Amino acid sequence: MTNVQTPNNAHTIVQQWREQILSNLLWALVVLGGIALIVGSWADYSAAGERALPYIGIYFLTYLSIVVISLVRRLQAKIRALLLLIVLGAIATFLLVTFGLVGSGRILWLGINVLALIYFDRLGSIVALILSLIVMMITAAIYVTGNASFVTPETLAVQDTIEDWAGSIGLYLATNMLTLIPFRYLLQRLEGLAQQATAEAVRARLHAQQVEVHAQELEQQTAQLQRTEHMLRNVVQSLETPTVEIADQVLLAPIVGQIDHQRADTLLKRLLSVVSERRVKLIVIDVAGVPAFDTMAAQSLMQTVQALRLIGCEAVITGISPAMAQTITALGIDMKTIATARSPQDVLLRNMM
Repeated sequence: MTNVQTPNNAHTIVQQWREQILSNLLWALVVLGGIALIVGSWADYSAAGERALPYIGIYFLTYLSIVVISLVRRLQAKIRALLLLIVLGAIATFLLVTFGLVGSGRILWLGINVLALIYFDRLGSIVALILSLIVMMITAAIYVTGNASFVTPETLAVQDTIEDWAGSIGLYLATNMLTLIPFRYLLQRLEGLAQQATAEAVRARLHAQQVEVHAQELEQQTAQLQRTEHMLRNVVQSLETPTVEIADQVLLAPIVGQIDHQRADTLLKRLLSVVSERRVKLIVIDVAGVPAFDTMAAQSLMQTVQALRLIGCEAVITGISPAMAQTITALGIDMKTIATARSPQDVLLRNMM
């Protein structure tokens, strides 16, 4: 999954970055170009009069083309970038042919080559560089042969030799190499970082999904453990106080272990439930397995006996040891209302009589 999605997402990130650069560049050209159009046209008209009108018309058409490209957002970024490069290439060629080496045509061509590298990769920058070199060579031939009748004698005088143009073209080529090669490395590095960031995002998303699945499994296991625990508690509670039928409508409920508040409550609920279901008339509560007998244990037994009487069942306490009887007497616990016997067998014999 990661290997499939990462390149597409990284390409999308880089493409969005390129579109943002193009939009910002176009609006910058619209604002700065509008200022330059007004200032430059006024300066040219003040200096050359009506002879500057053709140049002003070219400037206006160029500016209008840039405005149209910036406003038409339905076109793909590459198409808009190609149209912008064509317009800028036309301006650069015009500046280079008109002003030669003293103009800004070469600098504009350098910017065009960088933009071609951004939007059309290495092949685009190579094509743009070759076109700029062809334009410079044709312009050099025009200037060296003296066919530049549209250029003032002062401008032609400083760039009418092949040496001037050869040196300028060599410097231009070297400047492009020093600019385009590091810039291409930077683009590759940015794309690599975008791929790395996308891969990490995919891994993080997969990890989050795995954590969520694991959390759901733990939740299910916890619920299962809670159900099992509840079931085991019910089993333990039933085993803590078993009830055995020793005669017709007579049950024996032996108690083993210490009687605390929770167990006393459980004992009361269980005995009431069993007696009510089986319609028991007599229940024998044997406490021979209780290690220690205190006030709370005695009160719990008395409450249990009284509750059983309310539903029509008599209760007899058996199995009271001598130590337990001594403890009950020392604590001053009154158990006169509770029937007692030495053992369950004595209760059965008494019941038979």
